[in-house]
Amino acid sequence: MLNPPASSAASRPAVSGGDVPTSTRMTLLLVASLTVMSGAIISPALPAIHDYFSGVPNADVLTRLVLTILGLAITLSAPVSGWLCDRFGRRPVLIAALALYGVAGASGLVAPTLWSLLAGRVVLGLAVGATMTAGAALVADLFSGAARTQFLGVQSAFSSLGGAVLLPLGGVLAAVSWRAPFAVYLVALLLLPLAWRLPHSKVAPAIQKGPAWKIPPSIWAMYAVAAVYMTVFYLMPVQLPFRLHDLKVPPSLVGLVLGAVTLAGGLSALSLTRWGARVASPLRLAGAGMLLQGAGWVLVGLADHLPLLISGLLLGGAGGGLVLPLVASRLGLLAPPAVRGRVMSGMTSAIFLGQFLSPVLAQPLVNASGVKLAFLGGAALALLVGLALVTWGRERAPGVPETAGR
Repeated sequence: MLNPPASSAASRPAVSGGDVPTSTRMTLLLVASLTVMSGAIISPALPAIHDYFSGVPNADVLTRLVLTILGLAITLSAPVSGWLCDRFGRRPVLIAALALYGVAGASGLVAPTLWSLLAGRVVLGLAVGATMTAGAALVADLFSGAARTQFLGVQSAFSSLGGAVLLPLGGVLAAVSWRAPFAVYLVALLLLPLAWRLPHSKVAPAIQKGPAWKIPPSIWAMYAVAAVYMTVFYLMPVQLPFRLHDLKVPPSLVGLVLGAVTLAGGLSALSLTRWGARVASPLRLAGAGMLLQGAGWVLVGLADHLPLLISGLLLGGAGGGLVLPLVASRLGLLAPPAVRGRVMSGMTSAIFLGQFLSPVLAQPLVNASGVKLAFLGGAALALLVGLALVTWGRERAPGVPETAGR
């Protein structure tokens, strides 16, 4: 594993988090909320976008790509963003990404064709990938130990609760015009002055020249956990509406059910701020979260009435809310500071790869026996990974004391 020179700024250990200014914390929280906003804000406008461009060949598929192409662009571009963060520093990449986010996101206000709208979404995906990667690397730089876990819990909760607000906001704006939700992306430009005041961590000259660094299995394992979690979790937004339709739930209640799951996950992540410092083994807790998610999805798959299904969703959402903050905290521990951007970019790619794979892997199960089987298959996968983490979750990073690495 590559070890940066001890004299480099990047090799200094992260602080505990107690001396991180409130303005820096708020900036990082707001940056994290941009990820949720990138897709959620225009979801309610998709039918109107389809109607507007209905004369375009293959409009049915292309208008859906307006939403989903974002994840593919993020998955493919995040590793490049990670390299840039390590080469030039986190802050310059974040500032450039925020500017690109605002311009590309708002391009839907004036895009004359469906193809130009899609091009803007691809560029937005590049910006989102860089924003996520730079933000995650900064958190890993500025916080350590329990403070990192606690802040990541707050960040996850902030993003989840923000999504619960943005979905209704997107609906209100879409009722005015399908272009109106795209104006919200301009808020990224308002964050530029705040991002300019963030600390600028430079990397060691030896690292800038690009020595080879081999990602260890422990980091690949965390990527796999993140991808599996998102594959299972994304059954909820993609497949749940069909499951609710099977139970004859009116469409007016679907949004409320989705919001309740988001809220459960946010509150669960927020709990890490209270007792995160007392967690003996974060990986085992992440495993427990996967087990809860799997148990919840079992209930969703087997439920024959709405109260049982909602109980399963809340249980699964609460368990799932623990997973990503703890995985991100683990990656922050495993990654040498000088390559932290590249390591955290891998998690970004893993998350959006899971989103992409979820409907692909679920479709054969849906074709075979309906949406019920898709949730039961996802539950089996979550339970398997959760059991593995609970069983082997005490492995610590090489050279890291057990109290810090568990």
